[in-house]
Amino acid sequence: MPLYFAYGSSLLRSQMERRIMGNKPVTRAYLRGYRLAFMGNSVERKGPVANLLPDPNHFIPGTLYDLNEIMIQYLDRCEACEKGTYQKLDVVVEKDDGEKVNAVCYQLAKENPPFGQPNLGYQMQVKQGYKEWGLPEEVLEEALKWSVEQSSGRS
Repeated sequence: MPLYFAYGSSLLRSQMERRIMGNKPVTRAYLRGYRLAFMGNSVERKGPVANLLPDPNHFIPGTLYDLNEIMIQYLDRCEACEKGTYQKLDVVVEKDDGEKVNAVCYQLAKENPPFGQPNLGYQMQVKQGYKEWGLPEEVLEEALKWSVEQSSGRS
């Protein structure tokens, strides 16, 4: 069964349960070599959304879910892959116990989407997901600050 690496608002257990009933949360995991950024413009989320960018000096905390192929296909629709919003990405993540495993996750499909400040409601959803899983919130805070700096040309 495929493993799905969740980050951003997908960390919220309630959202995952609404999207995919019967999903199986596995453990916390870390995607090394990427940084969390807020980019693009989601009509549904009213602003930029979580994205991952290659960066050898950073990591993104998240969670792993054990899903079947039908669940992954449904998640493709939830992430609007057919509309070109997100694209599926094969990654290697590190579980809490240090084991490295293959997983799929989603990345914004548009090349070089703009950085920005996400809507407060969306920020709070992502923050709640970090709390639910006991993930390091400083990564989220740094990503919010960095994304705003990038949007205004500061770095």
